Amino acid sequence: MSPSSLLLVLLAAGRARAAEPVDPFSEPDEAELFRAEQRVVTVASRYAQTVDQAPSIVTVVTDSEIRARGYRTLSDVLREIPGIYVTVSKESRGLAWFRGVTSDDNNKFLLLVDGVPWYDGIYTHAFIDDYLPLVDVKQVEVIKGPGSAIYGTNAFAGVINVVTYGADDLQGGFARMAVGDDGRLGMAAVSADRIERGGRSIEVGAFARYLDRDGDGLDTTPKGRANVTGLDPHRAFNAGFRLRVGGFQARADLVDYRHTYFVNAQDDPFDVMLQSADEYALRYRNRFLSARYDLSLGPMGRFSPWLYAQRYDNPGTYAFLGDPETTLTGSGAETRFTGTLVQALKTSERYGAGVEVELHPLPTHTTVGGVGVEATHVVRLEDVYYVDFDPDPVSGGFRAEPAWIQDLYAFAQHTWTASWWLEATGGLRLDAHSYFGAFPSPRAGLLFVPAEGSAVKLLYGRAFRAPNARELLVEVDTDDAGNNLFTNGNPGLSPEVIDTIELEGSTRLPGGLHLRGAAFASTIDREITKTTEPDPALGDDYYTNRGGATVLGGEVEAGWKADALDLDASASFTDARDVDTGRPIYGFPPVMAHARATWTAADALRLSALLDVYSLRPRADWTPASGLGDGAPFALVHLAAATGPFAGGRLSADISVRNLLDTDYVELISLDDANATTVDEQGNTVAKYPDDIQGEGRTIVVGLEARL
Repeated sequence: MSPSSLLLVLLAAGRARAAEPVDPFSEPDEAELFRAEQRVVTVASRYAQTVDQAPSIVTVVTDSEIRARGYRTLSDVLREIPGIYVTVSKESRGLAWFRGVTSDDNNKFLLLVDGVPWYDGIYTHAFIDDYLPLVDVKQVEVIKGPGSAIYGTNAFAGVINVVTYGADDLQGGFARMAVGDDGRLGMAAVSADRIERGGRSIEVGAFARYLDRDGDGLDTTPKGRANVTGLDPHRAFNAGFRLRVGGFQARADLVDYRHTYFVNAQDDPFDVMLQSADEYALRYRNRFLSARYDLSLGPMGRFSPWLYAQRYDNPGTYAFLGDPETTLTGSGAETRFTGTLVQALKTSERYGAGVEVELHPLPTHTTVGGVGVEATHVVRLEDVYYVDFDPDPVSGGFRAEPAWIQDLYAFAQHTWTASWWLEATGGLRLDAHSYFGAFPSPRAGLLFVPAEGSAVKLLYGRAFRAPNARELLVEVDTDDAGNNLFTNGNPGLSPEVIDTIELEGSTRLPGGLHLRGAAFASTIDREITKTTEPDPALGDDYYTNRGGATVLGGEVEAGWKADALDLDASASFTDARDVDTGRPIYGFPPVMAHARATWTAADALRLSALLDVYSLRPRADWTPASGLGDGAPFALVHLAAATGPFAGGRLSADISVRNLLDTDYVELISLDDANATTVDEQGNTVAKYPDDIQGEGRTIVVGLEARL
């Protein structure tokens, strides 16, 4: 169905509306075909729209595409989307950078699970990788561009909404097992069905996932030092429960995840050998509760109160080894190891409550709005040191007193279908933050349908990222020379701001060809960065608002789908520059390209080949002391195969081969460490991290699913 036909259908449906507003996610049968062709999403406006109609640039990846393309994690999904670069931090956490907007804390996009924000209460970090399983995912909706007008903080450069299975999607359940390289073992069970009790329909869903893997290893080779590879263990247990009765829906989720902090000081191979999932780890024992009630207002729309509560308990343990100390005694010599064991204690809670409305005052008008409050409670945030492994701890000079951070907000957005060829959207959100006060986030959009099967979007939006608890609240000690031991927090910070203009055009041509192009321009202001300019209250190392960036870019995408063959290719260009220095933004490749080919053979066997290409990643100008050049360009090839149901429709299987050619590449170390130097055994000053972080080599994962 083309955009023009769709708008006509919507207009006619609106005039004929008698009892309930149309929700394509709840329609049977025909709506399933509609969703498959038109890609219905909720992420753009908090209600169901097609990708063509939504006032944002949206990409949707479905569960069948996840299986066919061999995606194992949310990171794999994001890697294939034009304009998004996925890298890794020295803490072994995946980072998704949208359109040149980088962050070592992964907090410049917003992660939602079924519309509920999921990010930790200290760094507001959005976890991808193995933290969040794909086994329970129906589709992933991704917005590139600002989303604060609807979602507030962190919806800065993008929004990701992970939509999980409902009863109509599964009508039963399945069990899945996946095994592969690096000792990977994953087991999961997913169930969603409808129960009839006393004339009332009750939808119940549940899932559980266990994952254990040794990791793909890494290269830790400081100049003149020994090399240690093959360590990066991850363990995860996820479980969730969902309930829906009429308009009421609730869910509970548990995440127990741990992985290594695999770079650390890199001064000695023993530092790395301490890393294990039990003894040298970052841990995440997180719990999520949410509830919502959708009260139907008949043809006028709906009224929806909601609430959520989340608790993040994220302790970490790591160590720094020193040189052994030898002491002469009357009976000989005694040697003892020296060093420091660090226990990082981070516990926070996040709460949210509010109401939303969706109104249809006229058939061609839709209004959404809401008011709410979100609050973060910092329960404990400090480092505890065990010097020379003494059993009695001392303060590590990194701490924050228990505190609350609150945000009150209200938003409204109106969409007017002016004619079959024009639709206009305008919205505004106002946040009142307990630290920096009020902030407005406007958005505006025009949708043109110039011809059958074509659509053009012109969009504007402003977004913000509020300073997090780490940046606002942490207090640090000083050394004997009066220097800060760590970066001090700054309660006077303002939010980061981004303004973006976007233009997107798409068309569907006869013969199954789909073309899309987009261009965008952004200005980033008041970026939260670290500074070493002395301040009487904050010392010589603290967070501040300074500078910003300008971003210009575009992307093109072409797809062709025949009976058995599905081809897709994209290319993106991003010129992101620091406003103070004029340098390209550290680490983000200006050019990226992706290509995919999926062939559906007999008996629904799907074979996929994928190609990812990345240009050089800027570094040399940012890190002159290290003497290192830019990150080299690289390309990766992936293969995947997935079967349709066999054995009477009870079983299906898939295999994924990532980095088929075992290409040797690296992820750049974070900017804070990239210019670090050390002294080698010959007394020369050299780069401390000359080899960055080794990229993932060839890995093979085989999966088997059984219907329950």
